[in-house]
Amino acid sequence: MKRLTSWLALAAFSLVPVQAEEGMWTFNNFPVQKVQQQYGFKPSQSWLDNLRLSSVRLAGGCSASFVSPEGLVITNHHCMSTCIQQLSTPDQDYMKQGFYAKTLADEIKCTDVELNVLVNISDVTARVTKATQGLSDQKFNDAQKAEFSKIEKACAENDRFRCDVVSLYQGGIYHKNHRSS
Repeated sequence: MKRLTSWLALAAFSLVPVQAEEGMWTFNNFPVQKVQQQYGFKPSQSWLDNLRLSSVRLAGGCSASFVSPEGLVITNHHCMSTCIQQLSTPDQDYMKQGFYAKTLADEIKCTDVELNVLVNISDVTARVTKATQGLSDQKFNDAQKAEFSKIEKACAENDRFRCDVVSLYQGGIYHKNHRSS
């Protein structure tokens, strides 16, 4: 009887219409009108800028967020496990015992971890399209890589900033993402 009840509950649940919110958007192409129509909230450009500047990418591939004006970042434990192990001592195993800083001065910093913040997004589609126009296969790839390299090199202001050209929508759009480290 228990098994039959479980199957009936599962069958009833499967009749409930469920719809996922689909989509991923870049910060410079956020569907403001759609969000406003569907949820009654119209995010302003300053709100989106604040969200973008609060988001962090760890160079190892994890995402994170600023949670304080002083630069405290929150992320998943596995993203920082190497640093946590490196900061541990024979007397203090942070992996096992954890750590709590009572004051800003008590915080322990992971100096070998690189954090990137997306400062600006620029559309460079016309430039990349012009550089690869009429080319195919290896010539296209070589011209595209060369143009990416030119764009990224011209963008590098100093050691704290860098740019990455990213291909979106299977090469339909190219963005130059200006990041600070």
